[in-house]
Amino acid sequence: VAAGGAGTGSANPGAGRVEDLSGVGTRGAEFLTIPVGPRGVAMGGAFRAVADDINSIYWNPAGLGFLSRPEVLLTVIERPLDIRYSYGAVAVPVWDQRMVLGAFISVLNSGDQEITTEIQPDGTGAFYNAYSLSAGGSLAYNFSDRFSAGITVKNVHEDIYGLTQDALAFDMGTNYHDEFMGVPVRLAFAVTNMGTNLGFGGDKLRVDVEPEDIYPGEDVGRLPRKAYRETSKFPLPTSFHISASAMVLQLERQGLLAAVEFSENSNLPISVGVGTEYSYRINSKSTAALRAGWRGLSAGGGYSYRLYKIHISADYAWRDMGLLGSNHAFSLSFGF
Repeated sequence: VAAGGAGTGSANPGAGRVEDLSGVGTRGAEFLTIPVGPRGVAMGGAFRAVADDINSIYWNPAGLGFLSRPEVLLTVIERPLDIRYSYGAVAVPVWDQRMVLGAFISVLNSGDQEITTEIQPDGTGAFYNAYSLSAGGSLAYNFSDRFSAGITVKNVHEDIYGLTQDALAFDMGTNYHDEFMGVPVRLAFAVTNMGTNLGFGGDKLRVDVEPEDIYPGEDVGRLPRKAYRETSKFPLPTSFHISASAMVLQLERQGLLAAVEFSENSNLPISVGVGTEYSYRINSKSTAALRAGWRGLSAGGGYSYRLYKIHISADYAWRDMGLLGSNHAFSLSFGF
């Protein structure tokens, strides 16, 4: 929580990114940028044109327009310092599959963290808990057999030691699919996490102000007062994405997909991600896939199986996070 009341002369870190300077640490609700779904993670995040299943709720809601049956997703992402991010979603096609409705909920929980101070840097013996939550709904509409668009509306809530902040956010995207020289291609545009600013509030910001000793040695002064600390406002981690993919190899049993994505975040320069997926149809009921990507090294795989009318998919991804080490993502989805 950044304190800075009116008249302090301090700069508001939520005012925007200064040119040629990094804006890291100037946004709120950064948990919204944690990529959901091992398939997209393994492909280096170059996934918004590829997304065609329930993972589209996170990546690009327009991709939900590809759904032909109801789907359910559960995924768990292990983060550094034993922090866990859990995500669940459901999507259902309606209106002769012209429209798809979806809903999701995600929770990032830090677990119990010991409180430290300058005097007791090894811990005070007291603990606090912090969590971040987002929940909302999605709608995708197929305007034609080649073009779909979608929107996600979500509430964002964070709680750190009893201090809370809330925001309303939107994701919007489009997906155009066609063929170029006989190769199936897709082009997608998406804007994510566009919404209201965040600012912490709560009773823990109320403090007692001791009276000043205006005239030392004299019995003249002010009475104790109540005060309320004011926190800075921070924008959401808004970003804009342009993504393209092509099925460069499509045989009877094998397929090779390549994708590229350009992303512009509100706190960083433009970044580029590339990814590929090789799939092999083992038999009429099962398919296996291997994936790799780069926006930072990533890799993974998946296996899908059709059990009667239920389609079951299990996916895994590994991602290199530089100085923070690496993390793992697992998901299980069902199509009915």
